[in-house]
Amino acid sequence: MNEPVNEKGQTLSEFLAGYDMTKYDRPSVTADNIVMANIGGRPAVLLIRRRNHPFIGCLAFPGGFLERGESPEDGAKRELFEETAVEGVTPVQLGAYGRPGRDPRGWIITIAFISELPEGQIPQAGDDAKDAGLYFVSIDSENETIILESERTGEIVPVPYSFKDGRAEFIPTDAVAGDHSQILADALHKLGMI
Repeated sequence: MNEPVNEKGQTLSEFLAGYDMTKYDRPSVTADNIVMANIGGRPAVLLIRRRNHPFIGCLAFPGGFLERGESPEDGAKRELFEETAVEGVTPVQLGAYGRPGRDPRGWIITIAFISELPEGQIPQAGDDAKDAGLYFVSIDSENETIILESERTGEIVPVPYSFKDGRAEFIPTDAVAGDHSQILADALHKLGMI
């Protein structure tokens, strides 16, 4: 069987030999974890508090940069373990987020995954996380606010959103890193909570 050729008569190996990988700018890619739990019948989400810039001190999802040759799912699992010691999750892709300016470090696209906290796992902060813990999630639909309440400390963090064209859109807040408010709103919408 003959190897297929392109319009220029090149085989795949010939095409690849002349291909310029620098022709297009390339973004960095991260993976973020929206890990949900049910605590006494109340929904909760696993969040970290960022140890370093950018968004130092803000609540965020456990996540980080993919390593060379690593799949997004494997990167999500690795980052989750490094930052929270949680393992054994089955990540399901929620979506990709790449709004220009979403990260001050540059062009960074994240792939967000939803999973369920495995039974008996207790998050412990590590790596880039200053703290890690579960936050109860409730919705104040009248005021279009997601209410996060720390299971451990009782800290209350309001996360405002607005509903437009059937989608909850985040309103930036200094309490939550970058567009993680949008990712949270999308996850809760997908789970039927808003």
